[in-house]
Amino acid sequence: MLFADELARAAALIQSGQRFLIGAHARLDGDAIGSMLVTAYGLRLLGKEVFLYNPDPVPRRFQFLPGAADIRRKLPAGLRCDAALIHDCGARHLLGDHFPPAAVTGPLIVLDHHAIVSELGDIVLRDPSAGSAGVIAMRLLQHLGVSPDAIPRELGTALFVSLVEDTGWFRYPGTNPEVFALAQAALRSGVATWDVALALDEQHSEASLRLLAQILPSLERHCEGKLALLTLTDQMMHDAGATMDDIGKPVNYARALKGVAVGALITVSDDRIYVSLRGKGQVSVGAIAARFGGGGHHNAAGCTIPYRDSADVKASLAEAKAQLITACQAALQEAQASA
Repeated sequence: MLFADELARAAALIQSGQRFLIGAHARLDGDAIGSMLVTAYGLRLLGKEVFLYNPDPVPRRFQFLPGAADIRRKLPAGLRCDAALIHDCGARHLLGDHFPPAAVTGPLIVLDHHAIVSELGDIVLRDPSAGSAGVIAMRLLQHLGVSPDAIPRELGTALFVSLVEDTGWFRYPGTNPEVFALAQAALRSGVATWDVALALDEQHSEASLRLLAQILPSLERHCEGKLALLTLTDQMMHDAGATMDDIGKPVNYARALKGVAVGALITVSDDRIYVSLRGKGQVSVGAIAARFGGGGHHNAAGCTIPYRDSADVKASLAEAKAQLITACQAALQEAQASA
């Protein structure tokens, strides 16, 4: 269906209901939590009752956000919602293993801007041209009568985080006039931009620097130098005294290398091998991730590669790297052939 038609259906469902679940993909990032809080504050302005849910704890760098403490990992017993609004998520498995059943959530309204997705949602508000899921959330709120010119600071701060996280502080291709117009609305609400920058990118733990010092020497170049690959292991985390909150964005160092088309970070833990991919536009890393059942955007995506043998981590890592290199080589060749 057309976006405008789905927007009208979502607005009608919200107008007729009172209680709503607000969710996003597991492993919250800035756009997921920002867009969740945009919708939550917006629906509260309309007199609605909201319950914010995510299976994972809020990462430390986002805990400054007003409303972040309201996100629950367990919902009240007996909760029944008129609908659930799911943000920044294009596949059901990304919601986590314990996402509530339909009897709790009601119909699913998906607010998303990923191009590569699987079937999810009874009403789908998806626009890959949107700069962030927070943009989609604001379109819905505007349709419901919430003016961007009169949003409270709490909503504006959540919106600003959604925008800057998914546009790389207005550097990435998703940056467009709509993004800047909403950023202006956020600033008018009273957002303290330096406070946001400080929380997101301008303060690091000592453990994060120790961890980065271990990750960077793992650099490998493949595909005639066009793929830069970094590796993160549990042992590195232990040696650095680091937690998940200390990882940061090391994959961006791989992408930033001159001559690289795809930057990758392979994270090896006891139970899985997770791959973060970043591109510069020459190939779709979202399409590469899709080969492994993952997905994302043209220039940012992720996937999980199963262990070949959980008892032999080194062999499983070597095979995962080989599979990733093969997939990247194929993507690069396809891009060259179509150029």
